[in-house]
Amino acid sequence: MQSKRNPLLFAFLMVASLFFIWGFCHAMLDVLNKHFQNLLSLSKTQSGLIQTAFFIAYLLVAFPAAKLIRRVGYQRGILTGLVILGIGAFLFIPAGLVFKTFGAFLFALFVLASGLACIETAANPYITILGPKDSAAARLSVAQAFNSCAYILAPTVGGLLLFGQKVDPDHPDFHPLLLPYIVLGCVVLLIFTVFSFVKLPVIEEGTKVGEADDVTILKAPLSRLPHFKWGVFTQFLYIISQIGINAFAVNYILENAIVKDAAGNTATAPLFAWYGHLTHAATPEATAAYVISLAMILYAVGRFSGGAITRAIKPNLLLALYGLANVIIVVMAMADIKMVSWMILPFSWLFMSIMFPFIFAMSIRNLGPQTKIAASFHVMAVGAAGSISAVAMGWLWDRYHSVGISFTLPLIGFVATALYGLAYPKLLAQSAKAD
Repeated sequence: MQSKRNPLLFAFLMVASLFFIWGFCHAMLDVLNKHFQNLLSLSKTQSGLIQTAFFIAYLLVAFPAAKLIRRVGYQRGILTGLVILGIGAFLFIPAGLVFKTFGAFLFALFVLASGLACIETAANPYITILGPKDSAAARLSVAQAFNSCAYILAPTVGGLLLFGQKVDPDHPDFHPLLLPYIVLGCVVLLIFTVFSFVKLPVIEEGTKVGEADDVTILKAPLSRLPHFKWGVFTQFLYIISQIGINAFAVNYILENAIVKDAAGNTATAPLFAWYGHLTHAATPEATAAYVISLAMILYAVGRFSGGAITRAIKPNLLLALYGLANVIIVVMAMADIKMVSWMILPFSWLFMSIMFPFIFAMSIRNLGPQTKIAASFHVMAVGAAGSISAVAMGWLWDRYHSVGISFTLPLIGFVATALYGLAYPKLLAQSAKAD
């Protein structure tokens, strides 16, 4: 038994290491959003194009990537994604030293994200089949915790390198932006080399890996499986929530913790000022970025603990409870209680922690040979949601100058997540009848 488990554990750890890479790339987007607002005097709507350029790649690349992975296997699909990711990271060099335009950075992000889309299309479903299906959601949540560790690191890196000094929009300096992506490119090359020499176990979907109970493999087309269809739609709405909050969290924290009165006097929340002093933050933006680092610690805690909690609470019920918790938090954020709401918002990450992996694992359950294609729909849902959410939320904020109106988008996503968790057993039963 031990000899059978060790290869699966090794494969899990190898693939889980990739989650750290794309977690760093995703979290840096949120820092870039505010950085480019400062550096190039962009509006919130314009800076939202960072998320659009990144996630449109997910929308365009995921399905072709699934077709490729279906032909060459999970490992070669991962290697292909790593090559593209490395190219995208190194494209930041000419973008910052030669072209020096916002468009050049958007192109580099698009290429980088294309590589990530390929990796995610392979890695997420591969983790779900490395063991019993009943624990797939918990297993993916633990793997995603590696992703969360990177989410802790990235805002800190951004706070030090990007918000550590004042910027001059008339003479923008892109040099501080290059270092994290050059390091990323070098790390990707190292990981590519390692993956080239190891051999991951080849596991076909539908085999009983580590489980003794019979599992019904659904053979009906994906379009006839309600638990899958509603899972993808819920994922789309949830990602709108996540990306929207991530993109403007720094803005929200700054505008809520630092308030100007009618006379032009500025008041800063005492806890925010204390934290800035504690972290030796050079600017308020850096302090806000460090607050996001604390939120990401909660995010990691949620993912590590999520798998353990499912031993006592069914994954779908835990998903519903966390969705409801975030509905309450977003309503409090919409109330925009000055100097208070900024302290409540970070807890949203604690409850967002399990949402992507749980929705993903629950919706591809029992899909057998259709798993790879099904996974690509989730990645495309991420791309579609990510490409519009930041721009839409930024436009609402710019147009109506209202936090409440802009945060209606995350509110809808968390309501949908709670409802999917509650309805899941019935949806899965309906899928079984459609077979």
